[in-house]
Amino acid sequence: ANNGILFTDSSNKGAQFIQLCNQSDVPLLYLQNITGFMVGTKVEQEGIIKAGAKLINAVSNSTVPAITIMMGASYGAGNYGMCGRAYEPRFLFTWPNHRIAVMGGKQLAGVLDLVKREAAAKKGLEVDEQQLNVAKQMIEGQVDNESDAFFASARLWDDGIIDPRDTRDVVGLCLSTTYNAPVAGTTSWGVFRH
Repeated sequence: ANNGILFTDSSNKGAQFIQLCNQSDVPLLYLQNITGFMVGTKVEQEGIIKAGAKLINAVSNSTVPAITIMMGASYGAGNYGMCGRAYEPRFLFTWPNHRIAVMGGKQLAGVLDLVKREAAAKKGLEVDEQQLNVAKQMIEGQVDNESDAFFASARLWDDGIIDPRDTRDVVGLCLSTTYNAPVAGTTSWGVFRH
């Protein structure tokens, strides 16, 4: 990914890289600062859905050890594309500034605001702007609190919070540990459509 977003090309490139690492029995290191997959008509026509599925397929079927460092944002499906907890990386550490959520607080509040406005319009009701603003502030606050690295770590969504200055040492220890057992990649990927 580049600048925190997975595009069609970066998703295809990531899937191919994961396959190469599995063919060569090389562990994978994921450095997460991901806001998700790009959305919109243009990228949908370019094949982002197929490319994203290819990347998720590669991540989920990879058998070489994976180490994930969550350095910044980790939002939505981007978390899966960059080997989040659901794909059981061998090690997963976070930096103190890390944020994890389905989406950012402002984005979620904006989506819920639109939903409430459309629901009121369908019923022919007036929208209470003050009530909507209070709800938006509450949602933003809740998401901001619950997407914090310390909130996530307290729920064992990672293997611990590390000082960014110690990242190289931690990754080195993780790689040393993974090589205490045979590292074997897979050649079984399910169906990849090109």
